[in-house]
Amino acid sequence: MEVIEKLKNKIEEYDPSQASFILILKYLIVGFIWIALFEYFIDIFIPADQIHSFFHFANEVIFIIFSAVLIYFLIRRTLNANYKISKSIIDKAEEIKNEEDKIKKFNLIEDMIDVGIWEYDLQSGELYLSFWAQNKLNIHQKYTSQGPIESIKKYIHPDDRQEAQNKWELFLENKNKKYSNIFRVENNSEYIYIKHSGRFLKDSDDSAVKVIGTTTEITREKKLEDKLYQLAYYDDFTSLPNEKYFLDKLEQQIRAVENSQNKDGFSVFYIEIMDMDNISNLDGSLHGKETAQKIADTLNRDPELELISHYYGDKFLLLYNRISEQKNIKAKAEEIYQSVRMLWKENKIDYFLDFKIGITVYPSNGKDAKTLISRAHHALHTIEASNQFYQIYDKKIYYAKLNNIQLKNDLRKAVESEGLSLVYQPKIDLKNDDIVALEALLRWQHPEFGQISPGYFIPIAEQSNLITQITRWVIKRVIKEFSENRILRESEKIISINLSAYDLKDDSLITFLEGLIADGKLCPHQIDFEITESVFLDAEKRDLENLNKLKEAGFYISLDDFGKGYSSLSYLAKLPIDMLKLDMSFIRNLDQKRNRILIEKIIELSHELDFQVVAEGVEEKIELEILKDLNCDYVQGYYYYRPKPLAELESIICYDCNIQHL
Repeated sequence: MEVIEKLKNKIEEYDPSQASFILILKYLIVGFIWIALFEYFIDIFIPADQIHSFFHFANEVIFIIFSAVLIYFLIRRTLNANYKISKSIIDKAEEIKNEEDKIKKFNLIEDMIDVGIWEYDLQSGELYLSFWAQNKLNIHQKYTSQGPIESIKKYIHPDDRQEAQNKWELFLENKNKKYSNIFRVENNSEYIYIKHSGRFLKDSDDSAVKVIGTTTEITREKKLEDKLYQLAYYDDFTSLPNEKYFLDKLEQQIRAVENSQNKDGFSVFYIEIMDMDNISNLDGSLHGKETAQKIADTLNRDPELELISHYYGDKFLLLYNRISEQKNIKAKAEEIYQSVRMLWKENKIDYFLDFKIGITVYPSNGKDAKTLISRAHHALHTIEASNQFYQIYDKKIYYAKLNNIQLKNDLRKAVESEGLSLVYQPKIDLKNDDIVALEALLRWQHPEFGQISPGYFIPIAEQSNLITQITRWVIKRVIKEFSENRILRESEKIISINLSAYDLKDDSLITFLEGLIADGKLCPHQIDFEITESVFLDAEKRDLENLNKLKEAGFYISLDDFGKGYSSLSYLAKLPIDMLKLDMSFIRNLDQKRNRILIEKIIELSHELDFQVVAEGVEEKIELEILKDLNCDYVQGYYYYRPKPLAELESIICYDCNIQHL
C-alpha cells in the first residue's frame, strides 16, 4: 500500500499539459539548434545565394513549429489517457484498500465480541457468512448454497443434530417468531456450544425475503451453567445429588406414576447418621466427609435403589420403586442398617455409628414430593425408643409430636411478646381464717388452643431452656404489680413464687435477685420461693448451695408437692426450708385412717423441725375440719378461693386487712 501511496502522489503532482509543453520546448530548442548548425555548415561548405538560403531556413522553421504543435497535442492526448488510466487504477486500489480495512475492523470486532453474522436469502437459497462465522462453523467460504443448518449438519454433534434441524424448520414455518437454536459444533477436534439467532427481513409487502442472523459461541457460558447446576443440584464432596435434585426427580416420579396404568407405590427413606458432627470435631472435617463418602458408596450399591441424595453432611434421602408394603419396607430398613454396620465391623470406618430412618410411602403418606420428604423427616424424629432405628410415618404419632413442637415455638413467642399472665391464690391461716400469703400462678392463654395448663407447658419451657427466662419474668411481674397496687403493698402479704430445678442450677439467679434488692425493688421477707421435692432427687451440690444463698438473702423457702411420690424424710433435715406443702393427693384421702395418721405424723415432725405446714387442694369442709384437728397451719384451695387476677382480689384483701378501698 506504500507503493500505491507514492504512485498516487506522483500522479497528483503530474500535469500532462505542462509535461507536453516542456517536451515540445525541448524539441524546438533542439530543432532550432540543429537548423542553425546545419545552415552554418551549409554556408561554409556549400555556398548559395542569400534568398535561397533564407527560404530554406524559413521552411525548416515552419516545419519544426508545425510538427512541434502537432506532436504536442498527440503527446498530450496520450499522456492524458495514461493519466486517467493510472488515476483509475489508483482509485480502485485505494477503494480495495479501504474495503480490506473495513473487513479487518469488522472481523476484529466479531472476534472481540464473539459474534458472527450470517444472512440467508429465502428466494435464492444463498447463505452469506462473515469471517468469524466461517471459522466457528467450519465453512471456509463466504457464500454457500445451503441453509444455516444444512451447511454445517455434518459438524453438529449427533445428539443435537435433529433438534437443531427441527428448530430451524419450525422457525421457517412460523415467520413471526424469533429464531433461536443452541447446539454443539465440532471445531478444532473438539465440540463448542453455538447459539444461532435470527429474524426475518421483510419487503414492502411484509413478505419475508431474508433471514438476518448472528452466531455466538457460548461454550464458556455453558460450562459456567453446568458448574452452577452442579453446585445447585449436587453435593460438592460426594458428588451425589442433593435434596433439591431429589425433590425435582421425586416430583417427576409422582407425575409418571399418576400418568401410567401401573399405580404401584414407592417409598422414601430419610436417613440421619448420629454423631457425624462429633467425628468432624474430633478428627477434622475431612475425616467426617470421608466417612460420609463411604456410607454413600455403600448405600449407592443397592441394586433396588432408584435415587440417592446426600445433604447437610449426615443425612441421606433414598427412593425405592415398588417397595411400599410394610414387610418389604422393614426388610429394606434392616438391610440398610446391616450394610452400614458392616463398614465398622470391617474396619472401613473408625467409629460405630447409630442412625435413624424415617420412611414415607406414596401415595398413602403424601401425594407430592415436599410432603413425602417432610413426613419422612417427621417420622424420623418421632423415634424415641433406644432399640428402634426406623419409623414409618404415622399421623397420630406425628400430631402428638407436632403439638409439642408447636407449643414450644408458641411459648417462646408468648414469653417475648408478654403473652403470659399471673393469677394469685390466697393461703389461709387456720387459726383465724386470715389471708397470710398469695401464691403467684402462671397462666398462658393460647390464641388457638385457649387456656393451657402449667402442668403441660412448664415441662416444655424446661425442655426448651425458657424456664429461667420465664422465672425472671414472673419475679419482675410480681414486683411491678406489687408496686402498682396500693392495697397489696399496704397489706404486706407474702408472695409465693415457684422455682424450677433449672433455676437452682442458674448461678446468675442469685445475682439477679441481689441486684433487685440493691435497687430497692424487692424485699426478701415478702417473697417465698416454692421448690418441688422432685428437684432434690438428682440435685447437685451447687443446687443446694444456691438454695442456701436464697435463704441467707432473707427469702422464705417452701417445699412444694410433698408426698407426690418422691418423698424422703431424710433430706428434710438438710434443706433450709420454712414451710412444707402437702400435696393434694394426701388431702383427697383424709377419710382413710392410715392416710390421716400419716398426715398427722408429718405435721408433728414438721413442727418438731420448725417447719410450718400448708395443705394444698382443700375443697371440702370436712377436709378443712380434719386438718384443723391435726394442727395444720395453713390451707390453700377452692374451698376458700380459686386463683384470681389481682384486681379481683383487692376487695377481699381490703376486708381481710381492714384496708380502706379507695
